[in-house]
Amino acid sequence: MNALVRAVLPTVQTRVIHSTLVVDGNALHQAPLVKALTRAGVSSVKGVLDGSSAVDALRDQFWDVVFLDLDVQDITGMQLIDILADRGSKAGVVIMSNQPSRLLHAASGYARARGLNVIGALRKALDPQLIRDVIDDFALSQGAAASVASAFAPLLDFPAEALRHALMAQEIKPYFQPQHNVANGTLRGAEVLARWHRADGTVLNPAVFLPSFERAGLLECLTNYMLSCAFETMVTDAHGGGHVLAINVPATVARSTHWAQSIADLAGVAGVDPGRVVIEITEDGGALCNDALSGAVTQLRLRGFQCAIDDFGSGDSSLDRLLCVPFNEIKINRSMVQQAREHPHARSVLASIIAMGKQLVATVVAEGIEDEEDLGMVRSLGCQVTQGYLHGRPMSRAAYLRYLLRSSNR
Repeated sequence: MNALVRAVLPTVQTRVIHSTLVVDGNALHQAPLVKALTRAGVSSVKGVLDGSSAVDALRDQFWDVVFLDLDVQDITGMQLIDILADRGSKAGVVIMSNQPSRLLHAASGYARARGLNVIGALRKALDPQLIRDVIDDFALSQGAAASVASAFAPLLDFPAEALRHALMAQEIKPYFQPQHNVANGTLRGAEVLARWHRADGTVLNPAVFLPSFERAGLLECLTNYMLSCAFETMVTDAHGGGHVLAINVPATVARSTHWAQSIADLAGVAGVDPGRVVIEITEDGGALCNDALSGAVTQLRLRGFQCAIDDFGSGDSSLDRLLCVPFNEIKINRSMVQQAREHPHARSVLASIIAMGKQLVATVVAEGIEDEEDLGMVRSLGCQVTQGYLHGRPMSRAAYLRYLLRSSNR
């Protein structure tokens, strides 16, 4: 649970799941699943064995949770996914199958793309404890989502005056998530992340306030402010070691050589070595931004900065952007790491991206490294830098400076 939820939502009440539909073409699998759901506390569970019965059940009522077998008779699970999506279903969807994991994974990706809330993609037959875990997690998330939506409703659109005040009063503060070199475990530096500490005590994550900055035309002001915070921290770091700081910059901000030179000038005034700064260009703006972005990144590289394509693989223009823009770092999205944990084909894609990064003479950074198993996986694939909860959660400037000191003493 993020800092924002913790700040305004001390406790979350679990939402009761009243109705569950089980569409499973195998009666030997369906019966224990229905029984397990009943024991998990679901008050109404209906099981059907074929597609036409499933269509009738979906037409008759809305369900809290739908367990959907891809292999039902007469209508495939993919067609039932379309029916759920066309109805605008808000149900939690668990996709099941005996098919290879790649088909199961592809089906769940398609369902999410159609707007469905996929809460599981599981191989049959399902373990009763796993069923209870899925139900409990979904119930808890629904309770949290309802409470959070209520709590944040008045916070979703901030006036420009409030945003300017947040910058002038330094209510928006830099947080730092460590990055470590894979080869020897040493600290490479950190990514700088924004948090808004409001006067009422709430702490807001960027997902809550960035849309307001964009609507108000203040994204460049926020970006330059965060760059100034990073430069100040680098000057404060008296421990040496050449640690880098990575700062997110929207592609719609990095739109000219003039802007790039202004950042070089800002670093020069601050006395910061540009070689220790990574400008992470976020995946926004689409292909139309690429020509202007190419000029800005080229200027930054000429001035000695490192430049990364952020969240590689998550946007709609990753390959086009990589071809057009002279990045020297590729940052892999955490979702790709998460998928690679469980799906061999996703691991193959991850391996190909890392290999491509090395061929481009680029540093490859993997986000979302949560445990030693994740670290071992990306190490075996040749990744050079890792970031994630294994190393540390985002921390305040004071905590990061202490982290630097401890790292230098090791």
